[in-house]
Amino acid sequence: MDWNKVDIYSVKELSFEDSFSLAKFTSNLSLNNKKDIARKIIIHILEIWENIDSSTKEIWMDIVESAGFYPYLTSNSTLDTTSEIRKAFHSSNYLDNVVFHKEQKHLSTLIEKKENIVVSAPTSFGKSLLIQEIVASRKFKNILIIQPTLALINETRIKLKPYQEYNIVVNTSQKMEDKNIFILTAERVLEYPNFPIVDYCILDEFYKVSSSRDDERSDVLNIALKKILDNNNTIFYFLGPNIDEISHGFENHYNAQFIKTDYTLVDTKVEMINIDFQSDKPRSMEKERKLKLFKMLSEKEKEQSIVYLSSPDRALKVAKEYLEYLNTNNLLAKEQHLPISEWIQENINSNWSFNKLIQQKIGVHSGTIPKHLTHSIIDYFNRGLLQVLFCTSTIIEGVNTSAKNVFIFDEKKGPNKIDYFDFSNIRGRAGRLLEHFTGYVYVFHPIPEKEKIELDIPFFDQEKISDEILINFEKKEVKSEHISRFEELMNYDDDLLKVIKKNAVSVSGQKKIIENIKITLKEKPELVLWSGIPKYEALAYILNICWDNLLKDTETTRPMTRNKLPVVAYNSLISKSTSESLNNEFKYLKDNNPKWTNQRVLDQAVTNYFREQRHWISYKVPKWIGVVDSLQKEVCKQMGIINVGDYTYAASQLENEGMDSTLSILLDMGIPSSAINKLKYAVDGITDFRDLVKHVKRIADSNQYSLIEYEKNKIYDL
Repeated sequence: MDWNKVDIYSVKELSFEDSFSLAKFTSNLSLNNKKDIARKIIIHILEIWENIDSSTKEIWMDIVESAGFYPYLTSNSTLDTTSEIRKAFHSSNYLDNVVFHKEQKHLSTLIEKKENIVVSAPTSFGKSLLIQEIVASRKFKNILIIQPTLALINETRIKLKPYQEYNIVVNTSQKMEDKNIFILTAERVLEYPNFPIVDYCILDEFYKVSSSRDDERSDVLNIALKKILDNNNTIFYFLGPNIDEISHGFENHYNAQFIKTDYTLVDTKVEMINIDFQSDKPRSMEKERKLKLFKMLSEKEKEQSIVYLSSPDRALKVAKEYLEYLNTNNLLAKEQHLPISEWIQENINSNWSFNKLIQQKIGVHSGTIPKHLTHSIIDYFNRGLLQVLFCTSTIIEGVNTSAKNVFIFDEKKGPNKIDYFDFSNIRGRAGRLLEHFTGYVYVFHPIPEKEKIELDIPFFDQEKISDEILINFEKKEVKSEHISRFEELMNYDDDLLKVIKKNAVSVSGQKKIIENIKITLKEKPELVLWSGIPKYEALAYILNICWDNLLKDTETTRPMTRNKLPVVAYNSLISKSTSESLNNEFKYLKDNNPKWTNQRVLDQAVTNYFREQRHWISYKVPKWIGVVDSLQKEVCKQMGIINVGDYTYAASQLENEGMDSTLSILLDMGIPSSAINKLKYAVDGITDFRDLVKHVKRIADSNQYSLIEYEKNKIYDL
């Protein structure tokens, strides 16, 4: 058989003759430097392992081994002595029953030698397993793991729980001990008081350091990295996907190695979906695309699928339409009732479409949904309790999940078209090591043109360096082309400049806010000089000057507006409950959209509320209030005003859903505020985190305080 002309994916079984000839063909590919093609064949052979001639399996095991696929050499494999030795060599030095593939072993060797490494590798490579290897070595006193999101922080914390000799720190309120693992966002690295010298720094999704990816947090990440790496003794492991080059000179300066590899034990087959459209009208074409998507999803009901959409609203809308399609075609499955539904009924509304979708094994994952819900959705999906996951770009930012099938239905990420980098990251969610040997990617729009991804590192190369990063340099570190800008930035009051640096947001914006505060202190001091819960006018003043001066040009604010933000923030401060806030939003939408159905109003009310809470109320607004608080305190000090304002309580209340700082850590660890409110009086006065965890687990076991099953499960995960 001429294997050059055979579509390997069409091969479902192999006789002795065909298996032997294909094995010979695959070996020759490897010898002739066509290892990528050889790996695809090997992966497919492993997928149809039960359907190949048994007498050829030993030959294939030799080929599997020669490709470095050691995790696939199971205990059932018959290996000779030299193969057993090689398999043992590729076993982890510190993790029980873990065998690395060839490239992982190479990286683990560099890690063992305490080399600095920057790794670009596919999603399915197993980069994060090496994080556990670093921790399990127990060689380092203070390990810092910087994650881009709080959801990833909690996921990483759960994986590292077995290493109890370390104190795991995920919140700035926690105290240091002798040996610590700090799992923090870049913002919290800067906020943590008296941050220690870091022995080992791990940066996940390192591409977020780039100024070219339009990530509003890149400045903070650069400032945090500079702070950590200013200590030359800090060893680091940076990891991420699909990067071709990093800033020239970075490797020499930090005595590091940049390692790019496409090595993977999972294959990905990309297929363009071509539709013979019956109409050229955009709305009709969209309907035809959806019909094709829904048919394919229903046909693959026994396989898990991820569907990529451009925005949270799109994800929920298309998921609802898929449910309607199943209903119309009598394809609905028997309803499943998961613990999450009881929580939704008690705290939101059982008629919320999100709940109806889950009951039909359909999930929605986006950045607007509360952290504990998104974590549950991923957990249910990974456990096979959900068949389809409609998601946004949040799925490509390090969330640990994948599926047999990925449908890239939209070609945009928010308002902009996805580029090849984003496409590659979404594609990487297809297939799962040791489960789905081959992942299938179905694309409904033209694939973005492949481009070389060169990652800039602003704190190092200074090519696209912002004022916010630049002011954290010493003059001797600044490149000549930036000296005049640096000197202009630094030509300012020293004490105020210290505050501006620490806040890590727009330098020019903060300077304008300072001038505004000086004028307001003379004309309307009550707008600045307040503590506790502010009056509406004072809160509106602060948020308006921040909106005018701290937003980046690239930030998307819709559907939030300058006028609405103070109203939403103030209502969040004085509101008694989530249900009260949801009822207010429902009434507002119903009054303004009388033709909408109650279902549409309910879904939009919940979406609006969660979007506002997650992005604005618990993140952006507390940050802004903290910025103005720090600036007004220094301005008042210089103006001789003794009774300065103090906004810390208001900021904390918004950030932590009304929890005090000692309980806010439970929010970070995925405990819903509903559960914390039920038990907060029972844990009053407990300040040590480990004691707090032990106590809330005892409470969960005691069946007191009306905790429902979903809340108990979250507590057991602590």
